[in-house]
Amino acid sequence: MSKAKAILPLLFTLFFVEGTTAQYGEQYEDVMANIGDANYGIFDDGNPYATVDMLNHVRRERFYLVLPQVMRERTVDMWIHVIRPWAWGGTDPLRYEFGTKSAVLIFTDRGDDQIERVVFQGEVQDPDAYDIVGEEYKYLSQQDYEFMNYAVENPGEEYESELDFRFEGLHEFVAERNPKLIAVNYLETLSFAEGSETFTMAMGDGISYTDYVQIAKALGDTYSSRMVSAEHLILDYLSRRVASEVVLYGTSGLQRGTGRRFADIVPGVTTLGDINIGSVINKDGNERRGADYVIQRGDLIGDWEGQAYVLRKGETDLPQHIRKFWEDNKRVRGILRENIKVGLTGGETLDLLARELEEAGFLYTDYQEYNKYVDHPEKTQVHLDLHAEGKGILAPRISPMGPKWHWNMKIQLFHTFAIEYMIYMPVPEWARANNFTGRQMYAAFHDGGVVTSRGMEIPYPDQPTKIQIIQ
Repeated sequence: MSKAKAILPLLFTLFFVEGTTAQYGEQYEDVMANIGDANYGIFDDGNPYATVDMLNHVRRERFYLVLPQVMRERTVDMWIHVIRPWAWGGTDPLRYEFGTKSAVLIFTDRGDDQIERVVFQGEVQDPDAYDIVGEEYKYLSQQDYEFMNYAVENPGEEYESELDFRFEGLHEFVAERNPKLIAVNYLETLSFAEGSETFTMAMGDGISYTDYVQIAKALGDTYSSRMVSAEHLILDYLSRRVASEVVLYGTSGLQRGTGRRFADIVPGVTTLGDINIGSVINKDGNERRGADYVIQRGDLIGDWEGQAYVLRKGETDLPQHIRKFWEDNKRVRGILRENIKVGLTGGETLDLLARELEEAGFLYTDYQEYNKYVDHPEKTQVHLDLHAEGKGILAPRISPMGPKWHWNMKIQLFHTFAIEYMIYMPVPEWARANNFTGRQMYAAFHDGGVVTSRGMEIPYPDQPTKIQIIQ
């Protein structure tokens, strides 16, 4: 048994989702720590279906299906990906993808159907996903005490840094495979801006200058001259999905519970704090906030996951302006479903959706707020931010937000994304109630979609298509 496999049980802690251990099974914690829903929503520890077995299956499917595709599209013969030690692991968006917080990983196209997958240095949580797990290391896990022990035991050897140990034997390994193009995870042309929904993600820029110098030195002049940035390769890898990821993405939506919270509302008794909602819009169009606010009849209640209306005395259905708003919302969602397709870029899709919205009588806006300085302020305004979801990057992004490379990426099969949009509708009744200072009905919607060969599909019951009526 290799050293890596022998010590595998010590490398990570398996934990159980409270109340679901028997039903769902063991889950990863180590490489998933501090990854929020906005980044890896399908793999969160909040999703009880994201078990070790399922996540390992996803990783292996991606190695089998996605890895050869993206490397050959980019004509990359070898991909060296370095996840730095002591960086807490949280800075590299591929830590889940490769199952490690610190390692040197090498993927080589040797002409077969599959890509050779090698853990050149370090430890991984799923060693069976790799063809070779290295074991001949003087300094295995970058622990300070191990380095000091080695220095004591080998007083005649000198190294400038303990980091040098990571690349011992790299030249011989690479020379045996003789790649023409070697992609390494550093940025060259892309920006960091809006690269992920957390500033801690390193995107494609995972190595330091020290790492770069050490890799080049270890490779030697011939092979270091063949190094290129892996930035686009990494984006390609993160932006593609396999079927098992879509399955997980669908189960993540089953955890939403706003509708059940609304069912507990008793007008005049229930507070916002009781249902964990931040604010309501009252009958005159004014916002009311605070956990102690008692919900009244005529209040419009909602958050990202759903909406509800409390009937006033004598009402049996939604008021006309709320009914119109909801009809507009359904029309907007219909336009999204009809026009989001595989093959277009995010920018091309945004232009198409803006045209379709305008032709349907809406006013598309780049702003995340109502814009009164337009030719037709009476029209319902729509803002879109349909960004990628579930893999740590927002691209491809159907939105005016973010850098251009977000818009330039093509939508791939099984693209998972946030159906995030905002609707602003002027309400004359509210304007009259507030001395004509203007009031708009506003709602932000945020659920999930998948792009299949048929177009946009919803993988779980979509709350934004309904408004709950409270008697």
